[in-house]
Amino acid sequence: MKKKLKLFLFYIPILISFPLLSQQVKIDSLILVLKTAKEDSTKVNTLITLGRQYSNIGGYEHALKYAQQAFQLSEKLLYENGIGNAYNNIGEVYWNVGNFDKSLNHFNEALIIWKKIGNKKGMANSYNNLGLVYWNLGNYELAVYNLLKSLKIWEEIGNKNGIGMAYLNIGNIYLNQGMNEKALNFYSKSLKINSEIGNKNVIAINLNNIGIIYENQGNLEKALENQLKALKIREEIKDKKGVAMSYNNIGLIYYEQRHYSKALEYQHRSEIINKEIGNTLGLAVSYTNMGNIYMRLKKFEEALIYDNLALSLSESIGYKLGMKETYFSLAQLNEERGNYIQALKYHKLFSEIKDTLLNEKSSEQITEMNTKYDTEKKDKEIIKKDLEISKHQAETERQTLQRNAFIIGFALVMVLAFFIFKGYRQKQNANRLLEEKNILIEKQKQLVEEKNGKITDSINYAKRIQQAILPSEEMIKSALPDSFVFFKPKDIVSGDFYWLHTINKNEVLFAVADCTGHGVPGALMSMMGFNLLEQVVKEHHVYEPALILNELNKLMMESLRQTDEFGSKKNGTDIALCKINFQNLELEYAGAHNSLYLIRYGILTEIKADRRSVGISFPKSGPFLNHKIKLEKDDCLYVFSDGYADQKGGLENKKFFYQPFKDMLIDNHQLSMQEQLVKFELVISEWQGNNEQIDDMLLIGVRI
Repeated sequence: MKKKLKLFLFYIPILISFPLLSQQVKIDSLILVLKTAKEDSTKVNTLITLGRQYSNIGGYEHALKYAQQAFQLSEKLLYENGIGNAYNNIGEVYWNVGNFDKSLNHFNEALIIWKKIGNKKGMANSYNNLGLVYWNLGNYELAVYNLLKSLKIWEEIGNKNGIGMAYLNIGNIYLNQGMNEKALNFYSKSLKINSEIGNKNVIAINLNNIGIIYENQGNLEKALENQLKALKIREEIKDKKGVAMSYNNIGLIYYEQRHYSKALEYQHRSEIINKEIGNTLGLAVSYTNMGNIYMRLKKFEEALIYDNLALSLSESIGYKLGMKETYFSLAQLNEERGNYIQALKYHKLFSEIKDTLLNEKSSEQITEMNTKYDTEKKDKEIIKKDLEISKHQAETERQTLQRNAFIIGFALVMVLAFFIFKGYRQKQNANRLLEEKNILIEKQKQLVEEKNGKITDSINYAKRIQQAILPSEEMIKSALPDSFVFFKPKDIVSGDFYWLHTINKNEVLFAVADCTGHGVPGALMSMMGFNLLEQVVKEHHVYEPALILNELNKLMMESLRQTDEFGSKKNGTDIALCKINFQNLELEYAGAHNSLYLIRYGILTEIKADRRSVGISFPKSGPFLNHKIKLEKDDCLYVFSDGYADQKGGLENKKFFYQPFKDMLIDNHQLSMQEQLVKFELVISEWQGNNEQIDDMLLIGVRI
């Protein structure tokens, strides 16, 4: 047997807003409080705590009943804190019994409530819980994404219990991916913090999981030592689910030591408790391990019974990791019995689900997410230093400007004094010359006005040309039926442009680009960028976004004669380029400074662009990165230039900024695309007020 299912526990936090009612209060005391409570809010909090108490002892039916009562009463009272806690409790019950879809829905509803009322502790808990559900569903990328968001909030508010919980759960993701050293690092951090605050439950979980790492490394004595320590603590605090878990893992260590009778004894102990508390996932794990033990003992009939029980339970709750291990066991079992057709069937099923769960890309993306989190603080320090340098440069420029203004002013005074003196000496001649100058000035004024009129006419004509080149509304609606384009140039013509190309009936390319400058210079850049983009795609037949940007970068540098020389003018383009395959529901994206926002289930994910522009030489930079994302129905995609977020306005005349921009997208993404367009135009108009528009604005939204 190559694989065994070990149980390492993820920790779901408890949200209780009524501090006098702790988890240790007896159930009969809580019921008495519920009957005698006069305040409706007290009733709500008592129901929440009562549900938690039943959940802790495995009474999930009662836990669900009290959580639903708390929700109904909170909704009647418009008590949002109670609604959030109720959603959390219901989600936890469904998580414990293995109904992950319903659990995901309720944790998302809780997150919406916490965001609405600004409850950071609640938000951190919800992100943690969402991470756990995504782990159970086999989506490790979203699991780590949500767990890191949870950790960040816990650190912001200085909550040690939350920080320790986040360290534990991130460690579990690494353990599940086979990254033992990284997992041990996070467990050690969690164990240290929880030992400081005396959280026995989480201390036991860490000991349990550290024991699994030692088992993976072949150190069975240290593994058993840690598992027995965890079991002792769990028995002290009467944690039935934890005790069942410890029995399972101790049984696996005895299996490794070839003590098969003891291994079966502890698996049966785990089975009894899991049946008692209704822990479907725990039962599935125990049955898989019992099937493996019976197979090792050559008791194939018993092994088949337990493997089938395990597979049935794992399939019923969508537990992909359990399904993978059971497929492997059934493949081996059928090989041993000579049923090679059945063995091949289960080997294929094992390979398919293994590819889904344990691909190399997932591991790399998990590491990348953690690295981004670790470096975020350093980025803030760099930004702060950049601001200080910019401030110093601005002050230097201001002083230089004042000095030059004084010199020019002094020179003008001297020239004026000369003419006054000359006028004093030659008054009559000066008057005649003055009259002639006035006539000349009037003629020049008329000439300037005529030229300005012609220039304005030319710019307006240029606007018509630019509008004619940009994709028409009919083209956009044909290729992207459920979409909108918000386009608001600062001047008559724009340095921002949007572009679209239909590859075939299933695939479409579209882009948002922001060229250096605005007005006429920006428009010239945008026309060049648009034509070069057309050339790369239509003439060179390049359709992968990253390859398109690489080729566009080369052509633009050649066209602009860009160099690496110090002090040379740098003219470039920021761009977000997407390709959607509607048949396969797949998105490819590459970006230069301009990120892509994806909103799914009310959660915004930023796919970050490369930190450089197209058309500007970066000698040490490699090619642009191509991102591939699997899409789902009702996903909302947004690509944009920086004009919207940088617009100044509001009471303090500050920038709109990106976080309010993200919140605006999340709050309105469920509206129709046309309603979103109207909403976003209204929001920025109200924000801008009487302020001048400072840059071109461009935003495209697409619903799948």
